[in-house]
Amino acid sequence: MTTLQTITAFVRKPGLSFPQALSRHPRKNDISLAIALNQHETYVEALKKVGVIVEYLPPQDHLPDATFIEDTAVILEDKFLLCPMKELSRQTETQLTSSALGKYLDRLTLDSMSTLDGGDVMDTPETIFVGLSKRTNLRAIQALSKFTSKKVVPVAVTKGLHLKSATTFLGNNLLIIDPTRVDSSNLKSFDWIEVNPSESYSANCLALRNVTLMPAGFPNVRDKIHAHGLKTLEIEMSEFEKADGGITCLSIIIPRQLSIH
Repeated sequence: MTTLQTITAFVRKPGLSFPQALSRHPRKNDISLAIALNQHETYVEALKKVGVIVEYLPPQDHLPDATFIEDTAVILEDKFLLCPMKELSRQTETQLTSSALGKYLDRLTLDSMSTLDGGDVMDTPETIFVGLSKRTNLRAIQALSKFTSKKVVPVAVTKGLHLKSATTFLGNNLLIIDPTRVDSSNLKSFDWIEVNPSESYSANCLALRNVTLMPAGFPNVRDKIHAHGLKTLEIEMSEFEKADGGITCLSIIIPRQLSIH
């Protein structure tokens, strides 16, 4: 048995059909696969820089959104919950993720009436907040609560795709948040780094130890993060932004060592 130390991240490079990813972004028709591949490589290098073990899943040229692997599964301690995705074009992705994660963790599933995207699930030390969004329904949120000892709290997403499009947890009771896009009434117990609507894309960050991976181009937000004693790594994300994806979307993070049998 081989043991992988530290944090493990599963990633998948954009496939040939990535420019056809589901998106409502006004520049969705301008997606460059070549640039996206370079940006994805930079993302992976940033993960490695903070000591993360990166596991590549094979590209899926026929699945435009498959690089947004976060949406397909949620890590719950020593298990993973396979997400029953609402978008028909993405449902094949979940089975691919199941095959990969099944080598390491036990699988949990929800019933066919539930719909859930991983991008709606924000895990914090005591509570899991789940976005009630266009992609995630209340039935899934209620079912998820049966698989964890943590409190599970719905958060209405009023604008945008996912909960973590509008807010992410940075550790030490700290959220980065655009409160104009979610019902933030259940998030008042946290300290906030508040971003304004013009900076909203920067609200999706990935905290690993004391380093925050964030999209490039938001110096005001970067300085606010630094003021809380956190380091940052900035990554160009233009092509993923056009495809309605963010920093967290590009990986599934397993925050402990994995045993491979």
